[in-house]
Amino acid sequence: MPPTLQETHYALYPLVPDSLQHNTRMLSNLRSISSLFLGIAAGILGLESLNGFLFYFISQQLISSLFYFLLVEGEPERYFAGNVVKTTGAKGGEGKRVGAWRDVWLGGGLFTEGLSGFVLGWAGVGGVIR
Repeated sequence: MPPTLQETHYALYPLVPDSLQHNTRMLSNLRSISSLFLGIAAGILGLESLNGFLFYFISQQLISSLFYFLLVEGEPERYFAGNVVKTTGAKGGEGKRVGAWRDVWLGGGLFTEGLSGFVLGWAGVGGVIR
């Protein structure tokens, strides 16, 4: 039986599952720590309501862009898992990973533990200052 498209792709471009887990964990830790610091900054600045949440989302996108362009160097497929799709090029249907950008821009707890850490820091420091 010939190897599947995904098996062929991973044989040519190996990504070790332990490395993928480590990269995802590091991104999650980066999001959590930066979210807490952003919450503290929002509390110090006295941001309220929608302005505070806009501050969080814009700052997190700035952090994601720094991570994407400086650390990942615009090629998230080298460090994060994506979906293997079949290309219809001259190479006869070779597989290519796509969708790894979602891990960098939207993953790592952006809307879960990152947001809760932001609110915790924001409310805690904002309550002490006011």
